[in-house]
Amino acid sequence: MKEYIQSLFQMTKEIICNLKRISALSYFQYTVETKDFFLGAFWRFFTPFIQIGVYWLVFGIGLRSGSPIDGIPYVVWLTCGLTPWLWLNVSVSRGAVSIYSKAIMLTRSNIPTCLIPISSVMSCSIENMWTVALMLIVYIANGCTPTWTAFGIIYYIFCGLIFLSICSLISSALVMVARDFNKLIQAVMRLMFFLTPVFWRPGNSIPHILKIFNLCNPFAYIVRGFRNALLYNIPFTATGTENAIFWCLMVLLYLLAASFQSKMRKNLLDYL
Repeated sequence: MKEYIQSLFQMTKEIICNLKRISALSYFQYTVETKDFFLGAFWRFFTPFIQIGVYWLVFGIGLRSGSPIDGIPYVVWLTCGLTPWLWLNVSVSRGAVSIYSKAIMLTRSNIPTCLIPISSVMSCSIENMWTVALMLIVYIANGCTPTWTAFGIIYYIFCGLIFLSICSLISSALVMVARDFNKLIQAVMRLMFFLTPVFWRPGNSIPHILKIFNLCNPFAYIVRGFRNALLYNIPFTATGTENAIFWCLMVLLYLLAASFQSKMRKNLLDYL
């Protein structure tokens, strides 16, 4: 127990004391990914545009015939849920392999391993700002007017950063132990896309167990939060129960992440 508490405080201290290094690593990774492309940052805007367009054609036009939800145009409703999901999905996928892809570098440097997954999440978050910009364009172009509750997006982005950082700390350690975990994570994320209310609206007709699952689902919490802030004018202070469940879950996952990172760090060379 004493050793675990020491590793917990050590990881927390390393993260807090290296925030500038995390920022530098994340910005470097963000710029490197498109430096060899002629169109550069254009792809960061065009890629989510195509993704959102395809989902709208399939789910909005194909399955729903363009009918609105709660009086909100479906393309707006879908975009406000799909924007955070694309961010969460990419961040989880990249964060899982972040340490493995840089394992050789870590053995030759003194960079704490816990910084790598967090910098990967931050890099994806910077890239996601283009998708947020696209969401706001679709939102305003369809005649929607934001209210003061729209500032709640800042809170939910912060929640997403915390969740993704902790999730990446856990998943990156698991992938180092066995590469099969990466395949498992990809399969879970595909399943979560359909279980999380991204393109469907949870109603009273869904099973009770699915209601409980969505209440405890961090992905659903953030997707729901974006829509509450932009579309339903519900401030995050009005969802006290959901907030409490989310932050309690984050504390438990962080304790688990500290244990995984400590064990992985001690045996890093053995896992290569």
